[in-house]
Amino acid sequence: MRFRLFVHFIAVGVLCTPMLASTSFADQTDPVTVASPPTGQGPAFVPGVRLVDDLPADYIEEEFFISGEADLYNYAHNPPEGPTDIATIQEDVPYKTRIIVRRPAKANKFNGTVVIEWWNSTAGFDTAPAWDPSAEYFANSGIVYVGVTNSTTSLGFLVGGCRLLGFLPPSCGTRYSTLSLPNNGLAWDVMSQIANLLKSDDVSNPLPVDYVVERVLHVGESQQAGSVITYASGFHLDGLNDGYFIQSGINSRPINFGPACGADGSPAFPDCTPRLSFPTSRVSTDLPVPVYQTVTQTDFEGLGFSVFGRQADTSTFRYYEIAGAAHSTVHEGIEIIPAGVFGPNPILLTDLCLEQLNTVADGPVFGSYVLNALWERMQEQLIDGDEPPAGVLMDEDEFVLNRDSNDNVEGGVRLPSMEAPTATYVSSATANPFLPPQLAGIANLACRLSGAVFPFDDATLGALYPDHSTYVSQVVESANALKSQGLMLQQDVVAVKTAAAASDIGQ
Repeated sequence: MRFRLFVHFIAVGVLCTPMLASTSFADQTDPVTVASPPTGQGPAFVPGVRLVDDLPADYIEEEFFISGEADLYNYAHNPPEGPTDIATIQEDVPYKTRIIVRRPAKANKFNGTVVIEWWNSTAGFDTAPAWDPSAEYFANSGIVYVGVTNSTTSLGFLVGGCRLLGFLPPSCGTRYSTLSLPNNGLAWDVMSQIANLLKSDDVSNPLPVDYVVERVLHVGESQQAGSVITYASGFHLDGLNDGYFIQSGINSRPINFGPACGADGSPAFPDCTPRLSFPTSRVSTDLPVPVYQTVTQTDFEGLGFSVFGRQADTSTFRYYEIAGAAHSTVHEGIEIIPAGVFGPNPILLTDLCLEQLNTVADGPVFGSYVLNALWERMQEQLIDGDEPPAGVLMDEDEFVLNRDSNDNVEGGVRLPSMEAPTATYVSSATANPFLPPQLAGIANLACRLSGAVFPFDDATLGALYPDHSTYVSQVVESANALKSQGLMLQQDVVAVKTAAAASDIGQ
């Protein structure tokens, strides 16, 4: 299993006036070359902890190398006049990266939707924080998932042999030694070219010919939520991309990763890179395709998100805040360090923090239920024109979230674990101070991004739920309400009700 961590990025603005020539983004639909990875040089490095072999449906996982040429961009003015104020600064830069395709084994199970995840690289290697909470939903729905290595950080990890955490032995040999991505700013063209390839009837399309792609949806979480904001706002092409899902992010990332204008030692514009400033750093809400944005309690409190990230509903845009939900997506059973490195036993992610953890996919506040429902709503909006649920906000007073008598946050999208609580859900956990020094930095970040659970004592539980039926009825009422709002799917409603009936709360 693999460790994933993410960090929030907030872009800032700068002042100056020179300008560059505008551009037309011709390279977005340029052809690419597709090849199979070499054999006998090492195993694939597979992001995500929800394994294809464990999915309820018959799914196939395949890796491909993608190569082509992409342009590098900057903003045409300093400060930028908006997210589309873009100019080309270097044309036809060669690149070679990799994708992993996860698809139904049979074409008749494919529902026409492809989800492209911009893999996150904050951990120093590819992680899949949009896949992990929704893998079972993708499989059950017949969605094709495509994950893409799109950052120089992750690509350097692969080229270097996949040495986890910088000191563990390399695990993928020379499998990825030929990959190259000179600048993160090439990703805008790279991702468009991949989307175009998947929609095409080109013989190099990695999907079998009988998989007809009708919709391509992009998703990024945390750091890569910012990438999707930059991409959607600045590089959207009608007919190529059909929707964007922004998870745990509110601000755009830099258009390239050259020196920031105004930073110490940076050259003058146009040899530096301006940043978009508020409010243009937020995603555009007037795009002709669905754009859904979700923010968690940990994002708001632990990562410094604020009311300034909120945007009002439009015909295509929705913004949701999920009360009690954490930033991190997984925590259960994830091995950080194998046995024998720091002792006879492996070190798990849960060993890094002092409290019981709360994450999106592993709960107990299952933000994944909301994400799954919104994936369904986005496809319904595209196919049938259905209006998605209205945006929902947590309650706050002067930028501080309001709390009830049990110290749980009020308002927001409220899952049954919040409406019928058995614990207080805190936005961040505390790092374990007794870890080896090499793990201190990882623990500080992992615990900060994972929510903490403080179970109620027996007296509190008894006062809230004098009998088992009281607890179960509150869970059922909450789950049914979310389903009627379009924010919870029937299969997840059943899972919640079943778990409540099997619990010993109130007994």
